[in-house]
Amino acid sequence: MTQDLIQKGETLLRYDAVLYDFDGTIADTIPMILTCFQTAFMKVTGRLEDEAFLLSTIGLPLAFAFSGYEPAVRKSLYEAYQAENAKLLATSVRIFEGVPEGLAQLQAMGIRQGVVTSKKRETALFSMRQFELESYFEVLITREDTEVHKPNPEPLLLAMQKMGISDVSRVLYVGDSVHDLRCAANAGMDSAAVNWTYMPLSELAAEKPTYWLARLTDLPCILADAEL
Repeated sequence: MTQDLIQKGETLLRYDAVLYDFDGTIADTIPMILTCFQTAFMKVTGRLEDEAFLLSTIGLPLAFAFSGYEPAVRKSLYEAYQAENAKLLATSVRIFEGVPEGLAQLQAMGIRQGVVTSKKRETALFSMRQFELESYFEVLITREDTEVHKPNPEPLLLAMQKMGISDVSRVLYVGDSVHDLRCAANAGMDSAAVNWTYMPLSELAAEKPTYWLARLTDLPCILADAEL
């Protein structure tokens, strides 16, 4: 067992805190997000956008998917997306299997947890409260909290600052996209990629995440440096 483990109760733990992306990691929102995008593009431009391109933008601020258009069109696309999202948010989101159990297990172990996402605070909180997840998270960093976003490390570093953690080696970031894994790498932080991602697994593998998760309930074994 490596020397960087610390004692928490009677269990040696590899990390003090776990931070999570939200869309595609905690919440199964990707189908809804794609629907909102395509509805907006059809309404404003009269055509559907390439789905692979849209998937590649998930995890970045919403406006990134509209950046190839002139300002007036970007504004219309953004408004159309938000209108569709408001219609679907309450009925089209689910939580991935094993997520509540995994969060509860880590909480019972004394592991501090937080969310670092590029989505708006209002919509992130809506889903957290809908599925009664808010109490698991000590910190929530959203699009409004930083001027720069993933893959820039600032959102992760801000989360650490708010939690009073200075040693980046004691924090693990869990995500479903290359933007999450690059953000962790740019912060000097270990990362875990989730197998339930909608993103191409080969693209995530190329980023060389520290761990792969088949389910969130694998995390206690990783933190305790135990066999999965």
